Amino acid sequence: MATNVMDSAPKSTYSQGHSKEVIASHSARTVSNSAAFLLPHLRPHFSLLDIGCGPGTITSGFCDYLSQGHVTGVDPGESVVEHAISSHPSEKFPNLTFSTGDVLDGLKYEDESFDVVFFHQTILHLPDPVQGMKEARRVLKPGGLLAMRESDNLNWYPNFPGLGKYNECLDKMLRSAGAPGLFAARGLHAWARQAGFEREKMAIGAGTTVYSSPEERKWWGTVHVGRLSGEAVGGKMKTLGLLGEDELKAMVGDFERWIEDEDGWYTALQCELVAKK
Repeated sequence: MATNVMDSAPKSTYSQGHSKEVIASHSARTVSNSAAFLLPHLRPHFSLLDIGCGPGTITSGFCDYLSQGHVTGVDPGESVVEHAISSHPSEKFPNLTFSTGDVLDGLKYEDESFDVVFFHQTILHLPDPVQGMKEARRVLKPGGLLAMRESDNLNWYPNFPGLGKYNECLDKMLRSAGAPGLFAARGLHAWARQAGFEREKMAIGAGTTVYSSPEERKWWGTVHVGRLSGEAVGGKMKTLGLLGEDELKAMVGDFERWIEDEDGWYTALQCELVAKK
């Protein structure tokens, strides 16, 4: 029976941190809403590595599809890996392992170890996306699959001034850490080709994330209010000089207006790629 382990790893560089608001939003991600494009390619005996797994809700969802194989989640954030381990006991998930690890520092796994390597909302946070994909390619078996799903933009209606400002500040915050930012995922296939994957062995697609019901608006808007009220996002934006206290309060106020607006809706373009080694 597999056991969950956690090893030492470099400090996480994830710019939004792992506050309870961030973990709450990430925990809403599942295989069905975040990895459906990959499911037709899976086989029960496959081994899968989820890089940047966060709280592990997508990672654990793969276990039912890979019942004869194994699923491994890695993330550089020790606290979020601890959360993933405690939320997924080995008695219930015998084919699941979580560990700390940074794809840019080199993963501990041998060459050609996995049938599938999966990234979800991770590449846009990496200072060197191509190097991350090269490391993914290294641990893939011949014929293995690299699968990625990354947001390219965030769209709000009504587009209150504070929401547009939020997009702008979030993009600048990501890029301040050397990452490509919010509007770069449309180049996933180009980065994959630079990492050694062949264009004719890629399936390029896209999906969307949409929140429009009153319940969805309340949840998604409240998540952002919480992020902005904490140090990891709102505090960091102020520290970087992206906005002042008055602008931050106005931004929070516009999210609260958006929650209550019956015409309010949100959508994000999700760039999806499956590349065969």
